[in-house]
Amino acid sequence: MPTPAAPIRSNLLTVVSVAVVACASVDLVHELLGHGIASWLVGDRILSISSVALQNATANRFVSACGTFANFIAGTVSFLLLRRTKAFTAAAYFLWLFGAFNLCNSGYLVFSAISNSGDWADVVAGLTPPLFWRSVLALAGVAAYGLGLRWTASSMRAFVESGDVARQDLRRLVFPAYVAGGILVTGASLFNPIGPSLFLISGVGASFGLNLGLLFIPNMIVDRPLAHAPATRSVPLSPFWLSLALIVALAYITVLGPGIHFAP
Repeated sequence: MPTPAAPIRSNLLTVVSVAVVACASVDLVHELLGHGIASWLVGDRILSISSVALQNATANRFVSACGTFANFIAGTVSFLLLRRTKAFTAAAYFLWLFGAFNLCNSGYLVFSAISNSGDWADVVAGLTPPLFWRSVLALAGVAAYGLGLRWTASSMRAFVESGDVARQDLRRLVFPAYVAGGILVTGASLFNPIGPSLFLISGVGASFGLNLGLLFIPNMIVDRPLAHAPATRSVPLSPFWLSLALIVALAYITVLGPGIHFAP
């Protein structure tokens, strides 16, 4: 009787490296592409940009909302591109994580509704009755977050069913990425120029908090009956992704951590 083949496992260093690049990229989408472009469009002068915030000269609802909108757009584009990917490579894994991290940012609506702080609290500030608008934010955030997780699971399920990803490898693709992304964002937030409170809000909360739903993805896939071929592919050791992650992490922590300040 033949011995069962050992399950294929993705390389942990590559998984962590891809997660670091994906998580830093998502933050840049939110702050630079979202808030930054919106600030330029409305002529709202940018005072500084860091890993935790983009500060403007004046408050603006449109600018505040565009950070999360940029994440929605980037996540959608990433998953649409992933549909065109035929094999599960490190690049495909990046598209999947990048899309997942972006869509998890919808949890920001729930946070703002509960705490009455952050971007979306600024969006609804002054609208009456306030309890109604905060309830709308919370419900919209829960709905968007749930749909984002379902799309994330569906995108990975396609690779499992095709035999590119082993069901036993799912947790290895999710948990280390969740931890690595959280450590990166939290570590950079220690050097933020605004205040120590943002360590918890925009560091721990924006990473470990908003991305918590990713930990449910393996169960969302494994618990459903699948007709799939035995997995034959995994994410291998990649010197390219390791090198890129080191460069990105160093720049993210040392440059965006303390922030870039612009002359008045």
